[in-house]
Amino acid sequence: MKIEFDNKKKKWVELPNDSSKGVYIDRNLYRKLQNIKTIQNKGYDCVILIDGGRREGKSIMAMTCAWILSDCNLTINNFAIGSSSAKEKINNLPDRSILFVDEGSAIFSSKDAMKQELKELIKILDVVGMKEMIFIIVLPSFFDLIKSIATRFSRFLLHIYTDNEMNRGRFAYFGTIQKRLLYTIGKKNFDSYRKPTANFIGRFVDFKVPFYEDYLKLKRETLLHILESPQKSISNVDRVDVIRELIKNNQENKNKLTHKQLADLFMSSVRTIQRYIADMRNNGEY
Repeated sequence: MKIEFDNKKKKWVELPNDSSKGVYIDRNLYRKLQNIKTIQNKGYDCVILIDGGRREGKSIMAMTCAWILSDCNLTINNFAIGSSSAKEKINNLPDRSILFVDEGSAIFSSKDAMKQELKELIKILDVVGMKEMIFIIVLPSFFDLIKSIATRFSRFLLHIYTDNEMNRGRFAYFGTIQKRLLYTIGKKNFDSYRKPTANFIGRFVDFKVPFYEDYLKLKRETLLHILESPQKSISNVDRVDVIRELIKNNQENKNKLTHKQLADLFMSSVRTIQRYIADMRNNGEY
């Protein structure tokens, strides 16, 4: 369904499906988002989990949900990359705000880093509860979370995936009960999302908030910080992932860096950068 926020009525209204305006949202998911608003109005916080593979659209889905939940009042201040940024933003945001936390592709890059992030998340969730906030966590895999966050703190999971031809835009919704079952059964089946079945399946489309360029800049700066971190905190494989992510972000940025500038930035060669780009093109990532 296509929806648009009516400033006079202070609510979202449905538009014709062929309308060039508005935001597309799956009808069932829209109802769930409205339920969250009702719950928050009763004094509760809400934690939403969004996971999926690299470049499959996790951040796009999170942005769509956050934009609708905020009634179009979202800003770059509602976005954080990793727990350290999230703690600072929570302190400055007013009660009942929305905070979107992106894992930054490499936050969970090593076991030590992941353990530290999860410890910080527990502390953050306590504050989120006190401030009655909506907290959207974007991460690579639901199964990386500890049980308390995965099953008790969070309200539902959106698992993002592609079809057999690697087309983006699919998601599976797991509600409170199904999510708990998934954590137990899925872990036993090598982190499979097949059983139990999702409450419903839906689709989404590309959506960019008005400050999307600022978001890319924030994400790029955080990835650079990770890239420059001590080697013990990030493996060589994950380092490659960070470089590829930065190349992708550079492609979407208005002020693009040249191949030579990218090579200097990554302390690499132009040929290596070109090889990364060629490989990403073959995989439909660039």
